[in-house]
Amino acid sequence: MFVHFKGTRGSIPTAPTAQEIEEKVVASLMAARGKELRSERQIREFVSDKLNFRTRAHWGGNTPCIHVDTGSKDYLILDGGSGLRALAKEIMAKKISGATFHIFLSHFHYDHIQGIPFFAPAYAPSNRVVFHGGHQEIEKHLRAQMSEPFFPIGFDTLGAEISFEEHKPGDVIEVCDSRITLFQQNHPGLSYGYRVENQGKAMVYSTDCEHTNEAHSKNYPYLDFIRGADLLIFDAPYTLSQSIGNREHWGHSSNVMGVELAARADVRKLAIFHHDPNATDENISEFFAHTRKFLIGSRHAVRESIPGIPGAPSPRGFPREVLFAYDGLTMEL
Repeated sequence: MFVHFKGTRGSIPTAPTAQEIEEKVVASLMAARGKELRSERQIREFVSDKLNFRTRAHWGGNTPCIHVDTGSKDYLILDGGSGLRALAKEIMAKKISGATFHIFLSHFHYDHIQGIPFFAPAYAPSNRVVFHGGHQEIEKHLRAQMSEPFFPIGFDTLGAEISFEEHKPGDVIEVCDSRITLFQQNHPGLSYGYRVENQGKAMVYSTDCEHTNEAHSKNYPYLDFIRGADLLIFDAPYTLSQSIGNREHWGHSSNVMGVELAARADVRKLAIFHHDPNATDENISEFFAHTRKFLIGSRHAVRESIPGIPGAPSPRGFPREVLFAYDGLTMEL
């Protein structure tokens, strides 16, 4: 099972400014002074091995969308944020037709559905698109997004065969050679997380969920939902102080809560995403360093997917890997 992150930003798409890009170029050239960089190979090795992530790359600006490649000929997609457009470009480049796309929606807040009008495969008559969710009236809400005065092109312009499937917590949906269950989460208007099980592996997609004092309970239901997962994709744009301070009841969680829940439920890998749209690459990198400090102080393991931040052994063993996801990241389970 391969997990492709197409959108990792929360709330609203965020692009780096021209000034931010210029600063990255300047920092890169400053770091290269005095180095023997004559060939393209030498340059690429220097960029990959010597520059930190926030200098050589971007944490990503598309809103949530995850493509889970289960080995099936059908597509399994989690949420339809602006990252869905990036996925569509890849699909169209492959000239794929006659495909079925299963899109599981966590909820209808705009950052999780705004990519749907730009999902090019949905305009091809040869394709089939199935929208899944735990909320009622999926069709009504998606039609509303593609209507005046919000959007110039109506929902009926989608040429693919479109259908809608409403599910309840605990339901088992069998698509894409996988078993998928949904879990109701604490968020304004409710949201739904999804657990995907395929060929002995399990991943959990848990966006837009606020964990309150109930999370400290031994019998917290969420723990069973994520228990033993090979990967937990966890919404954590806030520090612990923010999540219980001026951003309480906003419907999101903290890095500290993500690590603690993953440890208690024996989750192997924790991927933090839904990054704050106001955060720069430097802010997110510092937030990651803060998370690492907490992990080491709490005697948890962290093996960062981005070179430059070493890991530390964990007596408890879980989570065995913690990372901050970025647009374009692919993980194999």
